[in-house]
Amino acid sequence: MMSSPIFIVLEGIDGSGKTTAISKIGEYLESLGRKVMITMEPTKGAIGKLVAEIDDLTPESEALLFTADRACHTKEISECLEAGYDVICDRYFASTLAYQSASGLDRDWLYSINSKVIREPDVHILLDVDPEISLTRVGKRGEKVSRFEKLDYLRKVRDSYLGIAKAYGLTVLDASRNEGDVLMDIIGMIDRRI
Repeated sequence: MMSSPIFIVLEGIDGSGKTTAISKIGEYLESLGRKVMITMEPTKGAIGKLVAEIDDLTPESEALLFTADRACHTKEISECLEAGYDVICDRYFASTLAYQSASGLDRDWLYSINSKVIREPDVHILLDVDPEISLTRVGKRGEKVSRFEKLDYLRKVRDSYLGIAKAYGLTVLDASRNEGDVLMDIIGMIDRRI
């Protein structure tokens, strides 16, 4: 008998390996005969697009928009889980806490507004990588560096993520290691839950 669907979230700065790992995790779960839905935040919905398009938001308004996007997204996640799908999410509430607290907002306030709209993940992992390594990886992909990807800022975000992981029980994996080793650690955690 197949176990209940699970909600898996990978967090981390760009270049930490989230997207690659999520793709491989999806393939792995499908190979076990499980139905999988892969999603991300911010979403491609109306609110998620709005956040991505506006450059001059205050930190507070940006945090509130991310949370509004998440409220809609959490409903979709819950519906997929109830329909029997495992859900793998590229970023969730810890990303808002990390990025917005690195911009100077109070982490407790951020958690309080998010706590009303989130669903606790079954597996919640922070892929931790030095920001210099992440920027090198992003550069190798030929991607433009966004306003969220300046080295000093990424150092603050990484420190914030590590504090959040400790405070909220995220599992921290060293994502500077070999991709296959990181993936095996993630799959091991998933196997213990399914």
